Amino acid sequence: MNRGIKAKIDVKIKDQFLQKHLTEFASTYKQKKNKAFEKLDFKKLQKELGIMKREQIEKNGELFSIFKEEAEKAGSIIYEARNGKDAVAYITNICKAHNAEYVIKSKSMTAEEIHLNTFLENNGITPVESDLGEWIIQLCKEKPSHMVIPAIHKNKKQVAAVLSKISKQCIDENDTALMVKTARELLRTYYFKSKVGITGANIAIAKTGTIAIVSNEGNARLTTTIPPVHIVIVGYEKLVYDFKNAMQIIQILPKSTTGQNISSYVTFIRGLNESLNNNKGIKEQHIIFLDNGRLSFMKHHIFKDAFKCIRCGSCANVCPVYEVVGGHIFGNVYVGPIGLILTALYHSEKSALSLFELCIGCRACSENCPADIDLQELISILNLYLSKKYNKDYLMKFGNKLVLTKPRVQKSLFKFANFASKVFLKNKEVNPYESLPIINKDFRILPKLKEKTFSEIYRSKGLNKPYKKEVFFYPGCAIEYIYPTIGIALVELFSKIGIPLEIPNETVCCGMPLIHSGDIDNANKIVRKLIKSLGFPQTYEYYITLCPSCSLAFVKEIEKFVFNDPELYKYVFWLKYHTKSLNTFLEEKNISININNNYKITYHTPCHLKRGLNTSSDKLLSNMLQNNFIPLIDSDVCCGFGGSFSFLYNNLSSCIVDKKIKNITKTDAEILITDCPGCIMQLSGALKKKDINIETMHLSEFLNTYYI
Repeated sequence: MNRGIKAKIDVKIKDQFLQKHLTEFASTYKQKKNKAFEKLDFKKLQKELGIMKREQIEKNGELFSIFKEEAEKAGSIIYEARNGKDAVAYITNICKAHNAEYVIKSKSMTAEEIHLNTFLENNGITPVESDLGEWIIQLCKEKPSHMVIPAIHKNKKQVAAVLSKISKQCIDENDTALMVKTARELLRTYYFKSKVGITGANIAIAKTGTIAIVSNEGNARLTTTIPPVHIVIVGYEKLVYDFKNAMQIIQILPKSTTGQNISSYVTFIRGLNESLNNNKGIKEQHIIFLDNGRLSFMKHHIFKDAFKCIRCGSCANVCPVYEVVGGHIFGNVYVGPIGLILTALYHSEKSALSLFELCIGCRACSENCPADIDLQELISILNLYLSKKYNKDYLMKFGNKLVLTKPRVQKSLFKFANFASKVFLKNKEVNPYESLPIINKDFRILPKLKEKTFSEIYRSKGLNKPYKKEVFFYPGCAIEYIYPTIGIALVELFSKIGIPLEIPNETVCCGMPLIHSGDIDNANKIVRKLIKSLGFPQTYEYYITLCPSCSLAFVKEIEKFVFNDPELYKYVFWLKYHTKSLNTFLEEKNISININNNYKITYHTPCHLKRGLNTSSDKLLSNMLQNNFIPLIDSDVCCGFGGSFSFLYNNLSSCIVDKKIKNITKTDAEILITDCPGCIMQLSGALKKKDINIETMHLSEFLNTYYI
């Protein structure tokens, strides 16, 4: 755990404006985005854009050659910058050649990436940001908190104070019209003072040597037209072949960025235009293509996908962690989930490694990325690699090696903890977890240790009969040691409907805690033990888990560790396509369950169920309960558990679950149902701590309890 980051998080949590504004923005964004796409098939567009961008990346060298030839025909000067140092030196030389005291800039994340403003200032040149948000944070000497909405962390009072200081007049925070008028008047003069205008580009169209700039303010157009020199700085990944490809991006970009159908300005520029301010009567244009590691990573079989990014910022917009802390914590230059990846690829691996801890693993970024980038997968792979490279959390890894990779030791520790709680705690009702110093006791009540494990209860009931080998139930650590009643409920339910189950002789961890924490060596060991504990996979038609994270491990994660082992991969491949959640199993087998229940019910969708297995139990419950089922607002938004995340970053976890609890209480439901033991620990614990009388049940418990 990075204590420095945790302290910074506390500061952000105490910023009431930031909390209110980020929460409102996240809610409004989701509504606007859904409306913008309501007559379109987002998944289809997402897949098509992802395929197009992947193809363009693979042809990048060819596209650049075409672009260069066409742009030079039109009079543009093309420069290839090896890195940031090369790029800023080239730009500075142009500015000095034209005796530029000022340069006017429109918003460009590529310019932020190479720290262009700092370099220009150090060389006696004053850069002025023309985007209003960028200009405000430039005056405050801050960096953007969002790739598209850079000053999202600023309130009206703060902006009014900045404008009052620079304009030397008193501006009331509620006088928005005066603020806009003042900013316009102050900024407008710099367009004419500046001999150089600098922009980025959203798209570079190879076939015609054209750049496209998408914006919501007219500043970008002014920057490209008034100064006699125009410099464009663009990454190679922005290259596409033709206007058809460009329109694929332009159609989806504003909808994913801000929920707009289309941005206010879409500007296409090819070649040189007339310029009254240039003594030659024509504008001088330089287009700088920045490498900075791009060209090598664009050939990488995995990381090339990061360059499909169209810089919409939607991954941050839907991230539950970003919604609490903003981009100054959850990012470096680039923010949000894509920012974690690009920090590792462009800047500092160590900085990225400390930021990976803040990823809760909810997969919302992957689901919402319009370019179909599996951001969560890239973060996971980088985390595993960098954690090993820098030997991160070696004490934790040593503990994992002693405990999680040895199921018998894990079980022995559970037994010892249970024994110790009885011997050393006078009040046997006291939760032994509460005495542990690493546990924050402020936001939830954790479950008490149980007398027996799930497997022990299962066998003591005589349930371990020689069944027909059709369904294998994998309980996982949470059900085995903390919530055995969830597993027993499934066994009893299946007994009622005539479906026999088998369980493993020994419960082995699915490996997700190790994978998510970046412990690649111990994950390798546990995966092999796990596969062995599941018997011969092709013997069983179905593998059922009651923990979506375990299911996600089976269908997505563990194959990474056996890819080069044909025999094990064959087992994992079978497991991948035969692992089912309870609701999916019931639907596929066409099993109808009648319920005797008159309570009002609501449902929380676990992250890994919705965005790992691509399913949810809300439809099942709605059909079953009819009017007694009350849909939960943002049902599939993360509850803030994330395994060890909720213990290491309890301050963040508490904020996230508080938002979920508010939505739950709005339903007036009497029972909350979910499919995940971790979500139950988080939600039930938070509800109890707040003395909110809503019972929390796993789907298996609910169906078994009210079965008729």
